[in-house]
Amino acid sequence: MNWFVPREHGAWAMLIVPYLLGMLATNITWLHYIFFIGVLGFYFASGPLLAVIRKPKLKREVIPAFCVYIFIGALFTIPILYLVPKIIIIGLFIIPFFLLNVLFAKFKKERLFVNDLIAIIALSFLVIIAYFIGSGNVDEKAIMLMFINIVFFTASVFHVKTLIRERENIKFLWKSHFFHGGTFVLFLFLGLPMIAVAFLVGAFKAWFMPKSKRYKPIQIGLIEIANSIIFVVLIGIYY
Repeated sequence: MNWFVPREHGAWAMLIVPYLLGMLATNITWLHYIFFIGVLGFYFASGPLLAVIRKPKLKREVIPAFCVYIFIGALFTIPILYLVPKIIIIGLFIIPFFLLNVLFAKFKKERLFVNDLIAIIALSFLVIIAYFIGSGNVDEKAIMLMFINIVFFTASVFHVKTLIRERENIKFLWKSHFFHGGTFVLFLFLGLPMIAVAFLVGAFKAWFMPKSKRYKPIQIGLIEIANSIIFVVLIGIYY
């Protein structure tokens, strides 16, 4: 039986980091941990779902794994939704973005930059959900954290694409450099120097990693994970 375990390091970071940001910025409770297990279940379920959308012939192969993951997701999220029902409203905002990702998968256009951006926005709502679980409200800090998360992973997508699919695209490389520099300037302008420093770390990575070298996906993934850890620590210290 194929369990369709997600292998993309970037996708793991895109799932864990926003939830951590929202959680660390509020009062951490046991509800956070239980709900996140459910989130993991639904995230794993997206693997077989997207696989069958790409290749309908895999239907029989994916059903067992999909059912197991959906069951785990429901088992750990429904009790929390019962206790904190307003999370459902936040979750409704994710659905349109997820459906767009499904549409891109159906037409085999998942590698497009816009599809990555849609996934980033969808998963960034986990910031709001984790924040709401801990605080019971959604305020300016929660919105700013979600925005910070979106900008961070957009920068990450720019950088990763310069190392793989856009290796020979000089224009795309300069767009990446400009975007990374812009993130630092933006948060300095907003009066958030610690946040600006967190983005400067990523900018140095993007600017000074040799582009002529061919990196293995595992190497790129580990570098992105290290950058994500530094990012979470710095943002966690600030908030």
